[in-house]
Amino acid sequence: MDSKIALTLFSLRNFCKTEADFATTLDKLYDIGYRQVQVSGVPLDFEIIRKQLDEHQIKCIGTHEGFDMIQDTAKLVDKLQILGCDFAALGCMPPKYQHGEDFAEFVDIMNSSCAKLADKGIRLAYHNHHFELGKMANRKTLLENLYDATAENNLLAEIDVHWITRGGGSPATWIRKYPNRIPVIHFKDFVHYNCNPTFCEIGEGNLDWPEILKACDETNVEIYVVEQDEPFGDRDIFESVKISFDNMKAMGIK
Repeated sequence: MDSKIALTLFSLRNFCKTEADFATTLDKLYDIGYRQVQVSGVPLDFEIIRKQLDEHQIKCIGTHEGFDMIQDTAKLVDKLQILGCDFAALGCMPPKYQHGEDFAEFVDIMNSSCAKLADKGIRLAYHNHHFELGKMANRKTLLENLYDATAENNLLAEIDVHWITRGGGSPATWIRKYPNRIPVIHFKDFVHYNCNPTFCEIGEGNLDWPEILKACDETNVEIYVVEQDEPFGDRDIFESVKISFDNMKAMGIK
C-alpha cells in the first residue's frame, strides 16, 4: 500500500529549475523516505518530470495549477496523463475574484472545468489560503460560499491547515465540514516567529495535530501533502522536509 505522506515540490521549487537539479532533489527526497510528490513549481517539460520520477521510483499523486491551465482542460488532461495521476488543484483564486466581485463568474468557470475534467476521469480541487475565510455579504466565508455553490462530487476541497489557522479557523472543524470531499490535504505547521505568523515544520509549531489527524481519519482523507512555502529561520529547506516527514511517521502516519 502506498504511503499517505507526499510532498509538494513547490516547497523545493528553487531546487527544481534544471534537469540536473531536479534529479538531485529527487535523490534527496528518496533518501528521506518520500515516495510520492505533488508536482508544482517545476518548470520542466512534463515528459522530463515523469521520466525523472520513474527513475527515482517516486509517484506523482497530483498537481497544482494556475487558473489558465484549469480552463484549458484538454491541455491539463494531457499533462496529468503524462504524469500518471488523476488529481489537480487550483493553487489560488485570481485576485479579480478574491473580494467577492465577479464571484458567480468564478463559480461558473470552476463548475464547467470540473465537469469537463470528470468526463476524462480527472478530479479537480480548490486549495485555500487565508483570505477565503473573509465574510461575504451573506455572512458566510468566501470558502463556504464556493463549496456551497459547487457540487461536492464536482469541485473537491484541498484544505490547507496552516492557511485555515492563519485565517482564524480551526483546521479540524473545516475538515469535518467536508467529509469525503478532501482526498488530498496540505499539511504545514503554524508558529509566530519574531512576532510574525510563520511556516514551520509539521509537529514543530502550534497546530493540534492529534485532532487534525483524527478529523482526517473520520473524513477519509487519502493523501497528506507536506508543504512549507518558505524555510523556517535559517534552516535548510531539505532539513525541514525531513523533520516534517520524520515527525509525521512518529505521529503514526503510514
